[in-house]
Amino acid sequence: MPHDTVMTRREDSLDEPIYAQYRFSQTVPSGQGIAPHIRLLSVLEDILATVHGDRDVLIWNVKRNLPPQRIEIAIVLDFITGIAISPASSNIVALSFRLGPKCEVWTFNWADQVVEAMFTTGLDLHSPQFSPDGRLLAWISAGCVDIWETIINTHVQTISKSKKATSGRSVSRFAFSSDSSRIATVDQSGRLASWDVATWSYIGESKVQPAIDDDGWERVQLVTDNRRVMMVSREVNEVARRWRLTTWWPSSDNRSELEMDACVYGCVPGNCAFVATVQSDGGKLRIRDTNNGMCFDQSTQGIAKRGKTPLVVMGGMVMSGKIMVTQLANGRTTIWQLVATE
Repeated sequence: MPHDTVMTRREDSLDEPIYAQYRFSQTVPSGQGIAPHIRLLSVLEDILATVHGDRDVLIWNVKRNLPPQRIEIAIVLDFITGIAISPASSNIVALSFRLGPKCEVWTFNWADQVVEAMFTTGLDLHSPQFSPDGRLLAWISAGCVDIWETIINTHVQTISKSKKATSGRSVSRFAFSSDSSRIATVDQSGRLASWDVATWSYIGESKVQPAIDDDGWERVQLVTDNRRVMMVSREVNEVARRWRLTTWWPSSDNRSELEMDACVYGCVPGNCAFVATVQSDGGKLRIRDTNNGMCFDQSTQGIAKRGKTPLVVMGGMVMSGKIMVTQLANGRTTIWQLVATE
């Protein structure tokens, strides 16, 4: 596809130039009783794992334009509360799920239909996530982050609610840095916190953000590197939703807000190098500077007709920022390429 690539290099000096390109779209196969909308997802550079309805899991090939495949989960469960693909092997996924009144976390080899490990049980477990080096597996449990060692299946740390007495609100999202050296959290008041993984020492936390707490903003995504924490939020109390990128620097406790205008979805890679937004006019993908919103590049093809506004209901991006996924309300799932070479 012809494309005028802007050879602007990302912040953090990555090798690949900025490049925004529509690759292909797929939908959930009909006639199998699978809900078309993605409820949960996890994506790596070769596959996408999605959860539909209560417990249906699909595997998508992000390299080739092929229909997704439904996989059988050889685990008795009622409702899946989280899914994460292991960076050590894309055949292994971590699942958190409800079975009766309790929740459990297991790892499962979907290619061989073999259970790898059962980690724990509890009353409220969800949102599992592997560290990028594959050594740790963490999830939210009763408002805290529980962290386990994957090789020896041992609990290593629980990151509780904010240390400040004025906080006390449950963790709503967390994220590992791309080098697995830090972990960041955001609680239900919008307070951000950062921790060192090697020593499990507390680095710092931000102030509560009133707009997040009181004005109907939903935290969509959290990412962190060794210098800053970024959070993508959307306003949920209006038909025309606004999107915002919050950046917090733990070392100085400075915090900035970038209003992402004229977009219907926003996402940041794990290295915090840029922000990708689906534009409201025609659904083209725009790559922006995280500091000022300046456009580095925009795809020539969108996911809606010119002048039409797409309704994006789900999305995600790989840690490296090379691949992005979005799904429309009509069930159409699109793979975007964000680097010039593969």
